Amino acid sequence: MPQQVSGTFRIVPLSAPVSIAGVYKANMTADTFTDSTAFLASKGAAEIPHPGGTLLEHLHRVAAQLKDWGASEEVRLAGLCHAAYGTDGFDHRLLDLADRAALVKVIGAPAEALVYLYASCDRTATYPALRFADRFTSRPVNPSDAELRAFILITAANEIDVARHNADIRAEHGAALHAFFARNRDLLPPVVWEAVKETFAVRIAGLDHLVLTVADIPRTIDFYRDSLGMEPVTFGGGRHALVFGTSKINLHQAGHEIRPHALRPVPGSADLCLITHSPLDQVAAHLTAAGVPIEEGPVPRTGALGPITSLYIRDPDHNLIEISTYD
Repeated sequence: MPQQVSGTFRIVPLSAPVSIAGVYKANMTADTFTDSTAFLASKGAAEIPHPGGTLLEHLHRVAAQLKDWGASEEVRLAGLCHAAYGTDGFDHRLLDLADRAALVKVIGAPAEALVYLYASCDRTATYPALRFADRFTSRPVNPSDAELRAFILITAANEIDVARHNADIRAEHGAALHAFFARNRDLLPPVVWEAVKETFAVRIAGLDHLVLTVADIPRTIDFYRDSLGMEPVTFGGGRHALVFGTSKINLHQAGHEIRPHALRPVPGSADLCLITHSPLDQVAAHLTAAGVPIEEGPVPRTGALGPITSLYIRDPDHNLIEISTYD
């Protein structure tokens, strides 16, 4: 049953067939957030350690993140107070459940109901499949679509902030959190999904080097040095490579490949695109003078960053080499 709270306020159980949006109409101004901060501080939030400083600092960052994402003021207030009753992962209660009315007076019933939903979430049930069970009452919960979206938005802001301030937590739980948010991506605004990926997804920054298996290493070195201006280097006890820009090509002698290697390392199986800052007509003239046939081009193509213009040649092992400039 809903609990009556000092006249105009009611705490509405999330399972009740009542829209919480119509229960309490709050004039959510900056004063509301100031009062909420003062309330949290009075309950000791500024003295409780938390990744990134204190619990109060964490709560401020969560609310600020929700604001940046365009969340409603109800959701922002719930985010600011989301740890008031503790959580399944941080059981430091600022307020007893018997005192829910006190929080309602500060942030309003709709925001408080979201705080309760967040606090009562049994993560062993919710995180795998977004099924809700109230860890305080052991009863199943059926949030509305709006409540689900608010819950997952607050969850994202909270988990992202914790991960950004604690590398060990990110390393231990990042993969599971990314999988959880990916399964529920349809509930996340695009800007939030991008923040989730930035924080939890494994991302490749660029290509460092690749390996060519070649029939004749000296001949390959001569070709790439003389035709394309790459710099030959020797490393690791006599191994050979060709350096260009911030990348390099390591060379393996066919039949004497260095382990581990590709499943079928054979000469002539590569197809590479190399970017040049030199005009392509200058490149073409240089290649022609060096006796390197141009197989095709210049022709329009699409590179990793947009449109490019390319010409194609073959190296001594007949690997296809595309030389391109961005348009």
